[in-house]
Amino acid sequence: MIEQLASVVAVDTSGVWLTTTPVSSCNACNVSDDCGTGIVAKTLTPRQHRFFVSTSLSLLPGEQVKIAVSEQNLLQAAFVVYLLPLVLMLLSALYVSNGLQLTEGWVMLAALLGASIGFFIARRFSLWQQTKTEQIHIIQVLPELKIHPA
Repeated sequence: MIEQLASVVAVDTSGVWLTTTPVSSCNACNVSDDCGTGIVAKTLTPRQHRFFVSTSLSLLPGEQVKIAVSEQNLLQAAFVVYLLPLVLMLLSALYVSNGLQLTEGWVMLAALLGASIGFFIARRFSLWQQTKTEQIHIIQVLPELKIHPA
């Protein structure tokens, strides 16, 4: 299981809305302010992810929880979102180039069409996975630390 900390932002009758802050390795480097990759990562990385998790726990906004997702689900999602469009793009370009012997314009168009079909399938698969099972589980409610003045 892959674990991450999340904050409760809203409570619903059937679950809670959580936010997580993405962890980037670019923040740990000493030259991240001067590095092109670090600047792009800070610019394009969303500040927080917000999502709904159904649970019977009685949580309050502001509480911290530890959530987990299985490695299998994560790898499966990565395959569908990244690898499937790439494979369909390459296969369609190869088919049009070698099988049909068409010009470069048609090859590029076929590659774009193959990638688009891959992204369409990935979108349908993600919607089907969301309705199939609950992917994210709350495994622990973290205690709050309160400091009392002396």
